[in-house]
Amino acid sequence: MEITQLLQSNRLPRKQKGQRFETDKAFYLRYYTDEVYTTGKSAGKQKQKAVLLAYKSDLYRSWADVEPLIEQELARINAQSEQTPTGRLSLTEFIEQHYLPWAEANKSAPTANGYKRVWEVYLKPHLGNISLTELQTAQVSAVLTKHGKDGKGSRTLSHIKWMLSGVYVYAIAGGVVPKNPVPEAKWLVKVARPEKQAEYSLETVLAMLRILEPLDLRAAVAVGLAYFAALRPAEIRGLKWEDFDGAELNVKRSIWRNKVGETKTEESAASVPVIEPLKSLLEKLRKESSKGYILQYGSGKPLSLDSLNFRLIAPAMKKAGIAWAGFYPCRRGISSRVTDTSKNALNSTGLLRHSTPITALKHYTRAQKDSIAAAMKMIEGQAEELIEKHKQARTIE
Repeated sequence: MEITQLLQSNRLPRKQKGQRFETDKAFYLRYYTDEVYTTGKSAGKQKQKAVLLAYKSDLYRSWADVEPLIEQELARINAQSEQTPTGRLSLTEFIEQHYLPWAEANKSAPTANGYKRVWEVYLKPHLGNISLTELQTAQVSAVLTKHGKDGKGSRTLSHIKWMLSGVYVYAIAGGVVPKNPVPEAKWLVKVARPEKQAEYSLETVLAMLRILEPLDLRAAVAVGLAYFAALRPAEIRGLKWEDFDGAELNVKRSIWRNKVGETKTEESAASVPVIEPLKSLLEKLRKESSKGYILQYGSGKPLSLDSLNFRLIAPAMKKAGIAWAGFYPCRRGISSRVTDTSKNALNSTGLLRHSTPITALKHYTRAQKDSIAAAMKMIEGQAEELIEKHKQARTIE
């Protein structure tokens, strides 16, 4: 089946229009309910229900007279259908009326916003009118393949796929649908490998701090928090002076745009140690402002890191010839450094405040060249020692 056919199939009307019929005495409207027949020839099919609109009289002589009653009844039926999600809802109806509001209430603000963007940009134009129960794995594969042909990389395609899969996980948990058609979907085209994500070395971060501190102490503190405390940008903005006791930072909240909320995950709400040179930078900044948010405007509102980046950090790094790629390479850099120094991936997992080592190892931790060379040198020595022992054994024989 062609991609166009796949994307056009299994479409359902957004609202019920009902079926009109009349008897000698009255006007009726028939519509589908959420129930299904469990026995007989109609087993598995939706039940229909007929509702009395009006008895025939001088007031209600024809269907034209009954039309306002039909509109009122259909509005009630469709409103009830929206409140109680069923598999007959289109993906647009279910995601926008149920899933995204749930995500906004239960996920961090950046995560919920990411779900909304993936839905609106990549999925809604192609799958929005398909009913929840009728979506097929092949249709999801068709959409992924289309975006792959349009130049999207594997990382973007994975985000698209797993966002939609999460919708079905939520729907299954609520008893709305029986199965998830998304996990087996694939993009049937070769896509470019994702570029390696940037990470900063300790030497590079120290150079950044030397440049930024004289320009704006807040900028140096922001970079220091991202690297030495491994904080996310939203967590940096949410820090208050009361969260810093001189030895540790207690991460309690995050601020995304103008929304103050909880941390991204339960594990993210934790304490992290404060070491030099971050400690000295924080103590210097505390002399300027010791109340409210650690990074703030003169008005006391939390500082915008996007603005700080655009106005000061990015231009300063460009002038110095340092490749600046935002704050997240700080987290990746310190994760690699901690694992490399301690020889234990659990340490970077704890610093990044992930629930398992998998995320840290897959997305944040990269083996350092010096350590690889040192490890290979040790193996080289072990190999030479074994070769020498083998030679000596052969000589004795």
